[in-house]
Amino acid sequence: MTAGRGVIRRAAYALLCGAIDTVFPSRCAVCGASVSWGRHSLCAACHDTIPRAGDRCPRCSGYLDSGACSVCGTRAWYVDENIVVANYRGAMRTAVRKYKFSGARRLARPFAELAAQRITDAEGATTCDIVTAVPMGRTKRWRRGYNQSEEVARLVARRLGVPYRRLLRENRGALVQKTLGYRERFLNILGRFSVSPRRMPEGARVLVVDDIFTTGATINECARVLKGAGARAVYGCALARAAAHGDAERDA
Repeated sequence: MTAGRGVIRRAAYALLCGAIDTVFPSRCAVCGASVSWGRHSLCAACHDTIPRAGDRCPRCSGYLDSGACSVCGTRAWYVDENIVVANYRGAMRTAVRKYKFSGARRLARPFAELAAQRITDAEGATTCDIVTAVPMGRTKRWRRGYNQSEEVARLVARRLGVPYRRLLRENRGALVQKTLGYRERFLNILGRFSVSPRRMPEGARVLVVDDIFTTGATINECARVLKGAGARAVYGCALARAAAHGDAERDA
């Protein structure tokens, strides 16, 4: 009976996609090719060319330089496990920028599918009790219309079968990170976030979703304040990993 309902549901969804494609044709946000509405603005060809993140630090998933991590090094690191989905170049860079700056909001679904796949393959992150996202200030959220990390985080939570909660908030007066150097980012980020105490269960294992991982300063500060508020473990998941210099400058 359940299998039969699944077949009917898939058939109905296919009919719906076909009807929408006829009235409102969709295009891939990366290459501009025609795609079905059900592809959520990312064609199969571009999806398959997304550069998966390899050669990573087992501690923070940063780039390795002659076997040494370019991110966490000797710094105090509060994240128990950090996952990155892809490298921030090629199709992934174009897709992330369209998602953040051009209103391609439907890309949240394929991003969430990729993230959930990587989380399932991880060791600790699959044990999370709660999913949350790196917060965004009210003004920036109003201008963009949505918090891109939160959109993905909600879908990831649904796929993992755990609740999403808005645990973190960005404090007022925080400076923009992308114009700062490596050391300055870690200093600037201190005190940027705070935890909503009524939403934070004692001893929770929290998964924090972000869009781009560069120096690790943002996810590390989120983990620090969450653990200070009682989290037992904090895991991170970023859609894309950028190098700390040059092409890797974090978009805001």
